[in-house]
Amino acid sequence: MNKEKGVAKEDIYNLIKERIFEWKLSPGQKINIDVLSKELNISPIPLREVLSRFHSEKLVIFEPNKGYRVSGILDDQRLMEMLEARILIETHAIRCVIRSNYTHIVDELFRLNDQISSIKMGSSYKEVLEFNQLDHRFHLTLVHAAGNSFLTDAYGGMHCHLHIARFYHVRGEVDQREAAAEHFDIVEAIKFRDIYRAEEVVTNHIRDAKNRLLQKLDKNTES
Repeated sequence: MNKEKGVAKEDIYNLIKERIFEWKLSPGQKINIDVLSKELNISPIPLREVLSRFHSEKLVIFEPNKGYRVSGILDDQRLMEMLEARILIETHAIRCVIRSNYTHIVDELFRLNDQISSIKMGSSYKEVLEFNQLDHRFHLTLVHAAGNSFLTDAYGGMHCHLHIARFYHVRGEVDQREAAAEHFDIVEAIKFRDIYRAEEVVTNHIRDAKNRLLQKLDKNTES
C-alpha cells in the first residue's frame, strides 16, 4: 500500500476489515500496531484511528496497557440473542412502513437486491465485503424507513452484519442466492402492503440465514 497522504482512512478500514473477515487477523489475536503499520506501509496514526472505529463496532477490543486485539466471534447464545433482537426490530419496522404507507422504499430495496444478485463471487474477499455491505444497507433501509431514530440507532449499534460476516470464512461461502430470493419476497410483501406476509418472510429470512450459517459451520467442524 502506498504511504502517500492520498491513502484514505476508508481504504485502511476496508483493508483491515478484509483481514478480520478472512481471519488473517484471527479471533483473539493481539494487534501490534508498529508491525502492522510497517507491513501495510502506512503511518501508525491513521491505523490507530481505524482500530478505534473497529473498537466501537466491537470487532476489536482495546485493553489499557495492553493495546488492541481482535474480538472473539459470537458464541451460540450471543448469536441467538442478536438474531432475536433483529427479528423484533425488523418486524416492528416493516409493520410501521406498511401501516404508514411508506412504500416509496420499494424501488430502493429492489435496486439494492439487484446489486446483491449481480455480484460475481470470485477468489477475492472483496466480493464478500461488497455482499455484506449491500445486505446491511438493504436491512438498514427498511429499519430507517420506519421513521424512529432510536430504533435505527439501536439496530446500527448491533453491527449485526459485521459479526455475521466473520462466519463466512469458516462457512466457505456466502448465501447470495438464498438471501436475494428472500429479500425479493420481503419487498413484494411491502409492495402489496401485506403485513402478515411481511412479518413472516422477514422473520423466516433472519432465521433461515442463521440456520444456513450454522449448518455449514457444523459440517466444517465435523470434517
